Amino acid sequence: MGYVQNIWYSILIFFLFLCPCCAVFAQEQLQELKKSYYNLPLGSRERFVLTGKYAQALYFNNEKALAGQLLHDNIQLARNYPDKQYYAYLNCIAAMNSFNDHAFEKSRFYLEHAKSVLPIVNENGIKGYVYYCDGWIMTRQNREDEAVAQFHKAISYLEKAPQTEANIARKLAVYKELTAIYANQRNYDFQEKYTSLLLETAKAGGNVNSLFDAYMQAGYLFEEQYRLNKANFDLLRKAEQHYLDAYSLVNKNDKHLINPTDRAYVSVNLANLYHEFYSDSGVKKAIAYAKQALDIAAETGQYAITIPAYGILADEAFKAGARDEGKKYLQKALDNLNREPHYDYQVGLSLFSRLAEVSVEEGKYKEAFNYQKSYIDVFEKAFNSDKLDKTKQLELKFERELQNQKLMRLRLEGEKKEQQIKLMKALNDRQHQLVENLKLNELNRTQQLKVLQLERDKKEQDLQLSRLENTQRLQELDVSKKKIAFKSRMNSIYIWLFISCLVVIVLLFYAYWQRSNALKQREHLHQLEIEKKNQQHAIESLTAMLAGEEKERTRLARDLHDGLGGLLSSTKLGLSELNKATLEKESVQEGIDRSIDLLDGAVDELRRLAHNLMPDLIVKYGLKESLRDYASRMSQVTCLVECEFLQFESTLSTEQEISLYRIIQELVNNALKHASASNILIQLSSHNERLHITIEDDGKGFDIESVDLQHAAGMHNVRSRLSFLNGEMKLMSDYGSGTTIELEIPMV
Repeated sequence: MGYVQNIWYSILIFFLFLCPCCAVFAQEQLQELKKSYYNLPLGSRERFVLTGKYAQALYFNNEKALAGQLLHDNIQLARNYPDKQYYAYLNCIAAMNSFNDHAFEKSRFYLEHAKSVLPIVNENGIKGYVYYCDGWIMTRQNREDEAVAQFHKAISYLEKAPQTEANIARKLAVYKELTAIYANQRNYDFQEKYTSLLLETAKAGGNVNSLFDAYMQAGYLFEEQYRLNKANFDLLRKAEQHYLDAYSLVNKNDKHLINPTDRAYVSVNLANLYHEFYSDSGVKKAIAYAKQALDIAAETGQYAITIPAYGILADEAFKAGARDEGKKYLQKALDNLNREPHYDYQVGLSLFSRLAEVSVEEGKYKEAFNYQKSYIDVFEKAFNSDKLDKTKQLELKFERELQNQKLMRLRLEGEKKEQQIKLMKALNDRQHQLVENLKLNELNRTQQLKVLQLERDKKEQDLQLSRLENTQRLQELDVSKKKIAFKSRMNSIYIWLFISCLVVIVLLFYAYWQRSNALKQREHLHQLEIEKKNQQHAIESLTAMLAGEEKERTRLARDLHDGLGGLLSSTKLGLSELNKATLEKESVQEGIDRSIDLLDGAVDELRRLAHNLMPDLIVKYGLKESLRDYASRMSQVTCLVECEFLQFESTLSTEQEISLYRIIQELVNNALKHASASNILIQLSSHNERLHITIEDDGKGFDIESVDLQHAAGMHNVRSRLSFLNGEMKLMSDYGSGTTIELEIPMV
C-alpha cells in the first residue's frame, strides 16, 4: 500500500493491540455513572464494583487526576473490607492506568498489592482478572511468553467462575489479548482459534461492545491471512463480511455504544480494505468510508483515527492525478498527528517522507529539503525515545536485582532465626555460622555490585557506539539523499532537453514531408492538366476533322445527286420517249434498251454512293431506321445482314449517331469483304445510360495476334470515331469460329 499502509498499520496496532481496554465514554454515560456512584453508600460492595467502571470512564475522558484520586480513596477503603476481592480488583485497574501513564513503579506497586491478596480471595472471577492484569502488563513489556502463561491461568479461573456479564467481559479481554499476541507472532492457527472463541463468547454474552471487538478481530485475522495467501480470495471476502457485520452492528446500536469512535474505527478499516485489495472497483467505497470516518472523528474529537483516513484519500487523489488535493490530505494528517498527546514517530516519519517525495516530483526542492529535515528531526526524537526506554528498562532490571537481594537477605535472616531456635545450645557454632554467613553475604553483595557495574559500563559503551553509528548513518543518508536529489534534477533536465529536441525534429520532418507531398501533388495536378488539355485538343482536332469530312461528303452527295443524278435521269427519260415514239427498228431498240439499263444501273449506283456519303435517313428518322435500311440494302443472296434492337433508347446527338453509323458501316463492310460469312448480326441495347453494340458474323475468322489492326486504314477510322464518342471496343475472333466485336459508348 505504500505510505498509507505504514500509517494504517501504526494506527491499527495502536487501537487493536495496545489499547484493548480503551474506550471513549459518551458524556451521557459518564454522567449516569457519576450519578449512580454518588447514590451508592460509601464502602459498599456495589460502590466498589462501580468504582472501576467510573474510574475507567474518567481516565479515558482525560480526567486522569480525578480517576487516580477516586481509585486511591476506594483502595484505602477496600483494604479494610473483609472480602479482599474488591481490593484486588481496584488495584488491577490502578496498575493498568499507571502503566498507560508510563508510571511503571507505581504500576508494579499496585499489581503486587493485587497479587498479595490472591491466597485469601475466593472469587474465581477476580483471580482470573488479576492474572489477566499481570499478563496485560507483561505483554506491553515485550514478555509475551510469560504473558501467555498468565492469560491461560486467567482463563482457567474465569471458566470456573459464574458466567456473569463482568466475567464474560473479562474472558473476552483475555481472548482479545491472546489473539493480539498470536497475530504479532504470525501464529495464525492460534490467532484463528482465539478469534473464534472471542466471537462465540461475544455472541453468547450479547454485549454490543464486546461483539463489535470480536467482529473487528475476526476481520483483521482474515485480512492478515489474505496478505500472506492472496490466491485465496475467500479470506478477503470473510474479512470484508466481518467488517461489514461490525459496521451494521454499530449503526443499529448507536445509542448503546460505549465508544462513539467505533463507527469511525470500522469505517477506516473498510476504507483501507477496499483501497488496498479492490483497486479500481473499490475506489468509490474506499473514499466514502474514509470521509465517513473523518466526519465521525470530527464530532468526537478523536484525531488519531483521521490519520489513516487522510492517508487513504491522499493515495486515491494521487492515483486520480489530483496532486494538490493529495498533498493537502497528507498535510492534514500531519497536523492531526501533531495534535495527538502521544506522538507516533513511525507515522510521522512516513508522512514527512511522502511529502518530501511529492515536493521533489513537483520540483519544489526547497520545500522537499524542509520536509526531509523534519524527517531527520523526528528520526532523532524516535532514536532518543528508544534510548530512553532502554535506560528505563536497565533501571527496572537494576531495581529488580535490588529487590531480589532484599528477598535473599530476608530469606537468610529467616534461616538464621530458625537456626537460633534450633541451635540455642550451640551458641558458639551459631555465632561462627553467623560470621561466615555475613562474610558470604558481603562477598556475594560485592560480587553482585561488581557484575552490575560491569554490565552498566558495557551497556553505556554499547549505547555510545550505537549513537556514533547512528550519527554516521544519518550523515551518510543525508549525503546520499542530496546526491540522489541532484542526480534526479539533472536527469529531469536531460530528459526535457531530449524531449524538446525530439519534438523539434519531428516537427521539422513533418513540415518537410508536408511540403514534399504538396509539391508532388502540384506536379501531378500539373501533369493531369497538361494531359487533359492535350486530350481536349485531340478531341477538338478529331471533331473538326470529322465535321469537315462529313461536310465534304454532304457536299459531294448533294452535287452527285443534284447534278449528275438529274442529268442521268433526264437522259433516261429522253431515251425512253425516243424508244416509244420514233424508233421502230429492232436493233436500235435493243441498243436503246441496253443503254437505258446501263443508265438505270448508273442511277442506282449514284444513289448508293450518295446515301453512303450522307445518310439522310439518320437526319430524318434517326439511327434505328438508318441501320435497318442499311442492313436491308447490304443483305445479299450469299450473306444475310440482320439488325436487332433490345431495349434500345438513343439519347445521342445527330453527329454522334452519324459517327456510330460510320463505325457500324465500316465493321459490316469488313465482314462482307473478308469474312466469307453467311450471316451478319448487328445488335444494339442500352442499360444504365450506356449503349452496347455487338457485330457478330459466322465467317472464317482470323488470328488477332497475326493481323496488324493498328495500321489498317478502316480500323484506324473506327478507333478515331470511337475515341470521339469516348467509347471502348473489344474484338474476339479465331479461325473457324467467326468474329465478334463489342462496342460500349456512354449516352451522357
